[in-house]
Amino acid sequence: MIEVLVKNNVICSIGHSTANIDEAEAGVNSGASFITHLFNAMQPFHHRDPGIVGILSSVKLNRKCHYGIIADGLHTHPAALRIAHRTNAQSAVLVTDAMAAMGLGDGSHCIGSQSVTVTGKKAVISGTETLAGSVVTMNSCIENFMRNSGCTLVEAVNCATKHPAQLLKCADLYGTLDFGTVADFVIIDSDVNVLATFIGGDCVYKSDNFVGFFD
Repeated sequence: MIEVLVKNNVICSIGHSTANIDEAEAGVNSGASFITHLFNAMQPFHHRDPGIVGILSSVKLNRKCHYGIIADGLHTHPAALRIAHRTNAQSAVLVTDAMAAMGLGDGSHCIGSQSVTVTGKKAVISGTETLAGSVVTMNSCIENFMRNSGCTLVEAVNCATKHPAQLLKCADLYGTLDFGTVADFVIIDSDVNVLATFIGGDCVYKSDNFVGFFD
């Protein structure tokens, strides 16, 4: 199935699975190039069978395999972020796992017909402690990843821009600011607060705190 999808230009991902390391390697070598939500809803790492997590350091792959990691401060422990980054920094892709309640504040919300309760940065299925996606923004994930992994701001930003573009095979247009690329970008401060957002070179958002040469 993976081979058929790849031949039809579908980017395939593995994850949310109990696959062992052999099955995971077979999936990648068949054409899969991404791991969904590393560490979450998959077989835990074991020294005899590291499962999908083992893809990060496998030497039996015929292609590069990026991995998505939810750096919201809840889905993935800081130690797990460090392990992933130090094992394979160049393949990391930051994921928010954000759902419809992002930005709406505390209270009861819905994902389709599913009731969700949001408290602070945590979203759970109402009446349980089961995480129901996330309500954090990408700049928060960048800051969390930088602080918890020990990487630089440039490295963290690459995980939210350059690496996803490489995965999606559109790095010639997106993910960097280079000649010929699309002028979609944000301006942030040293604390990763968004000061301004540009789409196609046009400013579509500007923080009250932003004063710059685009005025």
